[in-house]
Amino acid sequence: MPIHLTFNNIRNSDAVSDHVHHAFEELIKITDDKFPFHVTLNKVHEESYHVGINCSYRNKLLASKADHENLYKALSKGIDSMKTQVIRKADKVRG
Repeated sequence: MPIHLTFNNIRNSDAVSDHVHHAFEELIKITDDKFPFHVTLNKVHEESYHVGINCSYRNKLLASKADHENLYKALSKGIDSMKTQVIRKADKVRG
């Protein structure tokens, strides 16, 4: 499944897009690449970024968000939060 990227107040760059796809590799393996992710990258203030990630995982909407002055760190925090939610949801389905 694809990763849908939305850039708000940030120029769309190949470097950021490549980083997003690389950062999602582990999460895609966990979900067997069956569920789409929508990632929104916002520049909120001069030195602040907001990252929002949504995923419909097994008919349950999962969402994470993170703020940081570094876009890559905000993205990392958002992905970590999403990974935790997906693992918990997968454990509930198995158990």
